[in-house]
Amino acid sequence: MTSEIRGFEVEQILSSHPVHQRHEFSFTVDDNEFKGHYHEGEITWMHPYPKQILGEDKEAIIENKIRDLLGEHGVSQWFKDIETAQAFEDRPHERRQVTFKVQGQEFKGFVHNGEIHWFHPQPKQKLKEEQVDAIEKEIHEKGLDRPERD
Repeated sequence: MTSEIRGFEVEQILSSHPVHQRHEFSFTVDDNEFKGHYHEGEITWMHPYPKQILGEDKEAIIENKIRDLLGEHGVSQWFKDIETAQAFEDRPHERRQVTFKVQGQEFKGFVHNGEIHWFHPQPKQKLKEEQVDAIEKEIHEKGLDRPERD
């Protein structure tokens, strides 16, 4: 992406109302200022929308970058912590099981030889592609795709 996000700022709003708490963020790309709210993993854009000015492909790239920047600013991940457990221990088909939640929906899968095999419901059926990509990226970056060893 040749366009660069500049001047990223984030602040928590409605903090006295736990149900309505949001993070409001703003930034510029190509001299266009964008603002949005972030709540439970979802980005809600205020006018103007990046898709209208920059196109759908750039909007997806920007949303991924916004999630990264929110993480760098201490805003919790939009998915609940990924938990792992060893499955079929000491057997030839030993696997690592991963579990996480998004908005109360639980997803599970097995990881074997660096590949993730999701159970039903499949995250790709319920979540946006970039959300699934971010979760799988974190599983790989944290080494959760490798078997546990004592």
